[in-house]
Amino acid sequence: MELRHLKYFVAIGEERKLPARGAAVSMSPKQLCPRRFQDLEAELGFKLFDRLPRGVKLSAAGRLFLEDARRILQQVSDAAARAARVARGQAGTLRLGFTENASWRGVVPQSIRAFR
Repeated sequence: MELRHLKYFVAIGEERKLPARGAAVSMSPKQLCPRRFQDLEAELGFKLFDRLPRGVKLSAAGRLFLEDARRILQQVSDAAARAARVARGQAGTLRLGFTENASWRGVVPQSIRAFR
């Protein structure tokens, strides 16, 4: 299963209509066809949606899966944001080593100020 499948499922699960939500996930309604969700259901081994004449309704398993899918997507987003902060030098660990003589001359305090 790919993250994009979770994104599509969350989008449809929240809207409960296949065509109306295509633009919200950058896909045409044709791309969000019921077959894609049938494939996801087959992969999972249970029904996510109850099909209705006008749209879909989440099954009991689908409602639980929707909560977990939202949490997973949020965790992925949070992980990417944390990694980006580390890559920009805005987070992480700074380890310093110095001798006592260097600290008396102001090198350590000056270095920490410069780092900030």
